[in-house]
Amino acid sequence: MTEPVFSFDNISHSRNSDALSCSCVVAADMPFFNGHFPDLPIMPAVAQIEMIQALLQRQPGWNAIISGGTRLKFSDRIRPGDILTIRLHRTSVGEINFTVENGAGIASKGILQLGDSALD
Repeated sequence: MTEPVFSFDNISHSRNSDALSCSCVVAADMPFFNGHFPDLPIMPAVAQIEMIQALLQRQPGWNAIISGGTRLKFSDRIRPGDILTIRLHRTSVGEINFTVENGAGIASKGILQLGDSALD
């Protein structure tokens, strides 16, 4: 399977750099849509976490490896063509609170733990 390539736009940081937000258009040709599901393609939860990891890797000062997650909730479908708003908020204990919104509201949210090894 090919690695999905996510394209992030409208990236903004808070003044103190503890928050980040951006938009991402979910391309219909993403490889994870093949077979997930044949007549109702939706973005798998693991692809949503991979999307956040890709965003972290592209942001100076945010380059960290996701090592786990808690309070993860995937409450709405993300479909091909959806325009997502991703919001990240860094905490003082090495975690990131995240929300991913589609046009209907919050599609997923939770807390991601960051590993010890940064990618910078």
